[in-house]
Amino acid sequence: MKPARTLLVVLVSVLALVAAGCGGGDDEPQATATDEWADGLCTAVTTWRDSLQETGDDLQSLSSFSRDRLDQAADDVGDATSTLRDDIDDLGTPETEAGEEAKQAVDDFSSTVDRESAEIEDTIHGVSGLTDVPAAAQEVATSLSSMYAALSTMLASIRTGDAQDELESAFESSAACDELRN
Repeated sequence: MKPARTLLVVLVSVLALVAAGCGGGDDEPQATATDEWADGLCTAVTTWRDSLQETGDDLQSLSSFSRDRLDQAADDVGDATSTLRDDIDDLGTPETEAGEEAKQAVDDFSSTVDRESAEIEDTIHGVSGLTDVPAAAQEVATSLSSMYAALSTMLASIRTGDAQDELESAFESSAACDELRN
């Protein structure tokens, strides 16, 4: 009877060790700090871009044009940009060999967005009537174009500076980055 009990204890112990080694049956790989950084960056940029798009969509109808609506749009652009800056700052530097270069590219993008956002706010606040709208729309479009060019430059810079492909792999595996790749 004693050998059977010993065998049972050994068997249970072995099964416990095997189960612990399997990580509880979770087949999904654990996200690394680099994965989380890429996911955070893409989420921040996508949220910012969507906010700007929503603000632009709200201004499409000239039939509901008003000073209050323009002021709200300027505030929305400023708020979206402030949130983006805070989210980017919270990310810090990715833990990769190219981390410092990636952080610099993100900081350059953030500076461009800050500058162009302020330009958009000033332009919108400067509109005094319907006759000012076409010129203001052109200035806003130019600022938005500069922001999106800075976004493209940032993403390209991160990819080209990533000799070990650590960030590229993180961007490729992040669902939050899907929209930015397209």
